[in-house]
Amino acid sequence: MKNSGCIVGVDAGTSVVKAVGFTLSGGEVGGHEIPLDLVSQHPTWVEQDMNQMWEGVRTCLAQVIRNLRAEGRDILGIGITSSGDGTWMIDADGNPVRNGMFWCDGRAGDIVARWYEHEVAAAAFDICGTAVHPGSQASQLAWLQEHEAESLQRAAHILHPKDWLFYKLTGLITSDDTDESLTMLRMSTRAYDLELFRIFGIEDLFPKFPPVKATLDNTGAMLPEVAEFLGVPPGLPVGSGPMDVAACALGSGAIEHGEASTVLGTAGIHQVVMDQPILEPRMVGMTLCHGVPGRWLRMLAAMTATPNLEWFLEQFGPALGVGADKGEEAAYARVERLAAQVPPGSDGVIYHPYLFPGGERAPFVKPSARASFTGLNLTHTINHMLRAVYEGVAFATLDCYRHMPIEIKSVSLSGGGAKSDLWCQLISDCVGKPVQVPEGSQFGSKGAALNLGIALGVYRDAQEAVKKSVRMARFFRPDAGRQKLYQELYEVYRATAEGQMEGWDRRARILKANATP
Repeated sequence: MKNSGCIVGVDAGTSVVKAVGFTLSGGEVGGHEIPLDLVSQHPTWVEQDMNQMWEGVRTCLAQVIRNLRAEGRDILGIGITSSGDGTWMIDADGNPVRNGMFWCDGRAGDIVARWYEHEVAAAAFDICGTAVHPGSQASQLAWLQEHEAESLQRAAHILHPKDWLFYKLTGLITSDDTDESLTMLRMSTRAYDLELFRIFGIEDLFPKFPPVKATLDNTGAMLPEVAEFLGVPPGLPVGSGPMDVAACALGSGAIEHGEASTVLGTAGIHQVVMDQPILEPRMVGMTLCHGVPGRWLRMLAAMTATPNLEWFLEQFGPALGVGADKGEEAAYARVERLAAQVPPGSDGVIYHPYLFPGGERAPFVKPSARASFTGLNLTHTINHMLRAVYEGVAFATLDCYRHMPIEIKSVSLSGGGAKSDLWCQLISDCVGKPVQVPEGSQFGSKGAALNLGIALGVYRDAQEAVKKSVRMARFFRPDAGRQKLYQELYEVYRATAEGQMEGWDRRARILKANATP
């Protein structure tokens, strides 16, 4: 392979699609991104136009490929990743049946609650190692059976977002074992288990599921018409997977037993690498196949992370001196300085970051969970609340790592929240482990690119890929004094959340009973 060679990684996220070129030494070159519109016909629904996502990916790829070719770089292939869970369906002609349903969609909350009440969720967990939540594909399919059966009748294939994009690029209908881990595989075999389909009551839909492949085998050749549009040779290699959380783990260097990876983005993705599937503690979090052979991930994915800060700034930004420029780095630096002026622990103010309509899914599943501040009194200021938001997301991170089945060694931190030194240090202090931030910014795209590089023989294996292409840029170590304080406050954080659970349910029932028809 020539030194000028690069692999393009695509990450189609919840609200933006990105394409980035990666040199074989891991450097980012020629990136481009496009925002996407979310569709919300009802308060708990989160959908996306599937064709809009494809057009966004096509446009991003065309721009990046033009840039790379202008620099004289050889394009060796394209790797794709996207969000897990959710439901994306196409008909026999390959057209979308309806909008894609995202992982953060909350419409199946009542079904999930029923599954927990009647031990359906428990029976499934014993096979797949994942606690179902409203965004799980199984619960969304059950909802469609009850409320939108005509869509299921029209569907020929039930996919995930990256599978849809892979189909549009190659014409192939497949999925990989990272995506299908949630929740349709037996973890010990990394294969579909019909018992799971029976447990969820969706066994009639099994023929509509795609073949599931190991991620390194989930490759194909680009369709001639797509290659012509993008300006690349027909048959250019395309790789599909791993899904975004596993791709981020690979792209940030977390591939060995005990290494942890946190993606602090729209969701708070917290995961640890295991050399065997451990389905403990029971009924907590998710177990999925890593994109690395012989590795699994135990993942606890809090529903929302950085949107807690974004929401706070949207509501109270003017009071903090942050206006319309709040998205700029200078504005966030000012906000961080204000939060840093408040003592650790926010003088007793605690924030629970359960902000999304679908409630919370890790380390507990509670569709009715909602965000709140506790501990306020007349001496507190908006700056206390601001710091409490930062700390609340860090407490949620600790809450997830407290429920992992093995001891973690360190945390590789990526996502938008990793830009914040305050958040990085808070997580190190709360978790009590070193935190390292890798060089670069697009680790999902990078993981997809590295996966394809391994499949093509550019790298011998994942270990060589990480050694050659992943480097750490910043390091944070826990402070013993702050760690002790945060461990004590975490117990208050946890107890306060547990004390609200019955009230969350009661409020949800009241709101549902009084909803406007």
